[in-house]
Parts: sequence; structure tokens; C-alpha cells
Amino acid sequence: MRLGLEAGLHTITAAADHGIQGVPIDASQLVNEGLAATLQPLQERGLQVCQIGAFGVNPLASDDTQTVMLKRAIEMAADIGCPYIVINGGNYHPSGFLAGDARNFEDAALNKIAEYLEPLLNHAEKHNVKLSLEPYLKGAIHSPQRFLDLKAMFNSDALRINIDVTSFYDYRAMWQPTPVVENVCTRLAGHYGLGHIKDVVLQEGFHIHIDLAPLGSSLTDWTQVLKLMAPNLPDDSWLILEHVSSPEEVTASLEILRTAADAAGVTLE
Repeated sequence: MRLGLEAGLHTITAAADHGIQGVPIDASQLVNEGLAATLQPLQERGLQVCQIGAFGVNPLASDDTQTVMLKRAIEMAADIGCPYIVINGGNYHPSGFLAGDARNFEDAALNKIAEYLEPLLNHAEKHNVKLSLEPYLKGAIHSPQRFLDLKAMFNSDALRINIDVTSFYDYRAMWQPTPVVENVCTRLAGHYGLGHIKDVVLQEGFHIHIDLAPLGSSLTDWTQVLKLMAPNLPDDSWLILEHVSSPEEVTASLEILRTAADAAGVTLE
């Protein structure tokens, strides 16, 4: 597996320091500032693009500006060497990832997402690009089956889903993640986009609160995750360690991830 890293402002420096090949870029920056300016900091460190992030593109709260930007990013992706552009899976709430909406769980949501995606997928196919949806427990793509139901509406290999197991965790999964990991990794085989590695923690309190946390915070067996993902992650894809908040956390998380990879018999390049 080719390894990528997202660590906020520390991304490029930490990736270079730890010998990690891939780092993400932002689609808006790519379109607004151009190819040369966007790639220069990476090329100076010998890094590659592992993900083109267009998380502001939300099929259920579409913004014409974001849609136009995505179309242009699709056209530019071939010159970058990264075919994966990541967009929000769909959320009626305009915050994208911060809140939810009851309509996300209705069947009509999938029809609206499909209507939005159809011309974009046609455009992506022409440019050999893959639109990879970011799953989200509060959003419309909140389970493997929801993605499979959406994918059944298209005959397009350009539609993919990021494999990010903790994005599917509900309260019960925080105590018993193994069945969720197996369900996500196996049922979505053949539909993988990028692999995302991040962790979450169940915080104490009367009401349920699950939030981002350093790798190793949950009961997730990362050896299981990597073993199940490895046969299905495409050769042109990346495994991206993301939402890392500091250089110290990068070091600690990489140690956990590499230990899990060794146990799974997986090579992280």
C-alpha cells in the first residue's frame, strides 16, 4: 500500500521527515492558483499527490461555484497523476460534516444525489478520474448498503467510496468495532476509492459524543482493517493517515500503523 499523510499545517514537513510519499491537495487551490503553484511545495520535497480534496462539493446542498470548480479540477487531474477527487457523500445540512438532517436517511436523498452526480461522472470518465465519496454517519451515505444502492443507479467505474471504517461507527460499534470493520471492508470490495485511517473516541457524558482522536484511542483492530483492505485497494490508490494534529502525533500514529501493517503482512510504501 502506498502511504499518504494529512496532518494539517504539518503535512508536508512531517511526510518528508518520515519518508511518506503522498500528501493531499485542495481542489479549490488547484483551480484558483494553478498547477505549478499548487505542486511546487510538494515537488521541492519529492512528494506526490495522494488525494484531491473537494469536500465542499455536497450533492444535497449543491453550490454552483463548487460544482464549476469540481469540473475544472476533473480536467486538471490528469496532469497531476492522481485520479481520485474526494467529495462529500451528501448532506442536506449545508455544514457538510458538522451536522445532520433527517432527510439524509430517506430514499429520495439517493435519487437527488444520483441526479447531481450523473453529469459529473460522465465528465470524470472522459478524463479518467474517479469521484470518491466520503462516507459520513450523519449523511446520506451512512452505511455500505446506502452506497451500493446509489452505485446501482449508475454503470460507471468513476464512482467510488473511501474506505474509512470509523466514519461508520455508531455507539455500539465503539464497543464492538470488529463486525462493522468486516462489513465495511468486505461489502464495499470492488468499489474502493482511497483508504482513510483515522480514529475516534467515545467521550464520557449523559448524551453520546464520539469525536476525532489520536490513532489507538478506540477498540479498532487496525491489523484487521489492513488485512481486509489490502486485497481490494486499487493499485493507483493510497492509504492515507489523516486528521493528525501534531508532529508528535504523527510519530506515534505511524508507529501504531506500521506495527499493525507488519502483523497483517502488509507493506506500507
